[in-house]
Amino acid sequence: MQSLKSPSNTSLLNLYRVKNQTNKSLLGILVLLVVGLVLIPIFYLVTRASQKSFTQIQELLFRQKTFEVVATTSLLVLLVVLLTAFFGVLIAAGLHFVNLPYFDALIIVAVLPLAIPSYVFTYTWIALVPEFSGFLPAVFILFLTTLPYVILATLAGLRRVDGSQIEVARSFGLNHLQIFFKVILPQIRGHISGGVLLVGLYTMSDFGAVSLLNVDTLTVTIQNMYRASYDRNAAAVMSLVLVALSALFVVGDERFKSKTLRNKSIKTTSVKTYSINKPSYQVTVFSTIFVYGVFAVLVPVYVLLSRFITNPVAVDWSSLLSASISTFSVALLGAVIALILSAPIGTLLSEKPTYFSRFTNRAILIGHALPGVVIGLALVSFGSKISFIYQTTFLLAFAYALLFLAKSVASMTASLARVPEGAKEVAATLGMNKWAVLKNVVTPIAAPGIALGTTLVFLTAMKELPATLMLRPTGFETLATQIWSSAAISRFNEAAPYALILLIIAAIPTFILSRPDKADKPLSTQEIGK
Repeated sequence: MQSLKSPSNTSLLNLYRVKNQTNKSLLGILVLLVVGLVLIPIFYLVTRASQKSFTQIQELLFRQKTFEVVATTSLLVLLVVLLTAFFGVLIAAGLHFVNLPYFDALIIVAVLPLAIPSYVFTYTWIALVPEFSGFLPAVFILFLTTLPYVILATLAGLRRVDGSQIEVARSFGLNHLQIFFKVILPQIRGHISGGVLLVGLYTMSDFGAVSLLNVDTLTVTIQNMYRASYDRNAAAVMSLVLVALSALFVVGDERFKSKTLRNKSIKTTSVKTYSINKPSYQVTVFSTIFVYGVFAVLVPVYVLLSRFITNPVAVDWSSLLSASISTFSVALLGAVIALILSAPIGTLLSEKPTYFSRFTNRAILIGHALPGVVIGLALVSFGSKISFIYQTTFLLAFAYALLFLAKSVASMTASLARVPEGAKEVAATLGMNKWAVLKNVVTPIAAPGIALGTTLVFLTAMKELPATLMLRPTGFETLATQIWSSAAISRFNEAAPYALILLIIAAIPTFILSRPDKADKPLSTQEIGK
């Protein structure tokens, strides 16, 4: 049998490495093309805003209304972030460490609200309580909507906690709370930060909930400027304010994570964990998830079903079917485009960090910070100059891909990083070409994670409202637009069938996304705290 270090195999390996360097040059070109696409909205906003004079921009930015809107948006983000961080970590830690009855059902209850858009939450609560309106209701709705982001991110971090450090802390007599704050929390801060980032960006970019609840945020102001006065230059200036706030949020998260990585201790290979049987902990966690489930799952489903059953207007089944097919098809196309665009960037980011890769990562994050209304505003102008894509489902799907590209890139990067470089080199020494290596080595390892990222993009795209309202072709209706058109004029009964179908369709990928949390059940546990 020929040795892997024989001259022929060494030649194959050297040839593989030479081709790999050539492929990196091509990869760099593809990455630049994708980054250019991602930055189209930024270029558009800067170009539009520059058409206003400095004095006009100054007057717009320093008027009292702008200060009020920025303050409202900032306070809304702050409160939602604080609430989701506290309850998200509480629920995730409880699910991971506390021995709970009906564990599988509790996981589903905690994650299922991810399938419900904020505007559906809002419409169901307004239908239940007609006086439901204002700033605090907006905080409540966005808290219900975004809490699963922190729960899932924290659970992912808890699965990587070094159990040996917990054992050492226990040997020194630390109680459960001391162990959590001194041992566990420092190890999961980066994951919590990632969940909080998603919460903050979602809250900052939300349009449906705040619009229905009559709260003037930056997104509502931008949409009103675009629709009412058609002053797109002023809308561009306000959009840049929103971009600046989002960028500050992204940079703050990036610095926090880099500080966390610098302070990260060297972990052992231990994965041993423990479960807590203390009744007070069990009651607290179970009650918290139960109450959240009532507000975020039971109430919306009850309102939707009751409105659907008591609806005096006959359901337009053809319209319902058409909207369902449109929603599914355009969201799927958007997810596929995001998958294609994320491939070169994920490949770059999965390798050794460079200045170019760090620049690319920041560009993608800034692009992710752009809300649907800003993407829609930019692509309306961009598409109008290219007649064959203007007012097409492709342009709408492309908008979805730009909006949620960061989600696809994150899963692509993590999945490709799991493929050992040595495995690819060994395959090359066995005579496999790059396509055989991709098929037989890379794909089996990376495909599951990439598929989950694509599923997340698909789920999020189905719920997107502002970009859909601005970019949909004439006569093209999705479930989101049908819900919005009925709920905006308080025809809640007519919106119910569309909301129910959206919930049912979105629940399937949400359930798929929650399946990895089965790993949170420890393989080896120690019963403590009775």
